[in-house]
Amino acid sequence: MSDNIHKMIFHRMPNAAMILDTNLVYVDANDAYCRAVGRSIDQLIGNQIFDVFPDVEERISRVREVFDRTLAGEFTMLEAQPYRMDMPDGTVEERLWQIAQFPIYCEKGQVQFLVQRAEDVTEREALRDQRDLVTAELNHRVRNTLAVVQSVAEQTGLVSDDIDSFLSSFNGRLGAMSRNFAALTDAHWQGLDFETILRGELEPYAGPVLDRIKIDGEPVKLTVRASKFTSMMVHELITNASKHGFLTSEKGQLSLHWWMDDDRFYAQWTESGLEDVEPPEKTGFGFQLFDMLPNIDVEHSFETTGLNLQFSVPVTLSVATGEVSFDDG
Repeated sequence: MSDNIHKMIFHRMPNAAMILDTNLVYVDANDAYCRAVGRSIDQLIGNQIFDVFPDVEERISRVREVFDRTLAGEFTMLEAQPYRMDMPDGTVEERLWQIAQFPIYCEKGQVQFLVQRAEDVTEREALRDQRDLVTAELNHRVRNTLAVVQSVAEQTGLVSDDIDSFLSSFNGRLGAMSRNFAALTDAHWQGLDFETILRGELEPYAGPVLDRIKIDGEPVKLTVRASKFTSMMVHELITNASKHGFLTSEKGQLSLHWWMDDDRFYAQWTESGLEDVEPPEKTGFGFQLFDMLPNIDVEHSFETTGLNLQFSVPVTLSVATGEVSFDDG
């Protein structure tokens, strides 16, 4: 096969490749390499590689050591090697290259050239980093979720009189967590609006009941953590209302109002239309949830017409995301 055919194959290779002499001066480079590095063949041939692509001394020393081993006769590789690329338009890019070097010998058996095959893996490594980040975040959330489920099971057991009541309450709470996770997934885990959480928990009671519910409040977008807590809290209040409160009577009504004031979030839950309401004999799971936030202030009373509850909690507003987090420190 003639030298011209060899050269034609070299320049038409889809992968970037170049040839250096023993002084690390460019002898040749194919079209794919020139496109990848943003240089013409005339800008490369006859120039030392570290003059064309200057970098910090630490990186240059590491690459030079690999080149020296190649010129000594080894096949060498550099996995995802960072390169600082000074582009012709004056911009600077840092790319990741996976490269392999092998020596070319002359007729006397001495290494005459170094050939390098290179692949730009910047996007691939970015996707890998993103995958690892997502996996770590998923593992973190799964562990947290299992811890919450365990806590819910334990607390439900403490306030349940028998296995049937335990299963009913526990399954209802898991259902609330499932709805919350589905809503967070739909929102790409950006947190939920307070009203969205309320309406999601009220959805199973949709129909004429909604005519007896008044919801009033400004838009408040909660963080993921605050969304989870709020979802569980609202579920417990609505579940209690279905057993003992306004949902047990066609005359029962609910007024729910919330607002922000002086770095605090306030919510007012007022039931009415009932008769002879008596306070429960023991503290239920719903009120135990408030203990999860040490800074929360809760006031409640069981009027003869229904439950009257107000809570407030210090919050922090993120300027970047517009989300509100509950301060628990």
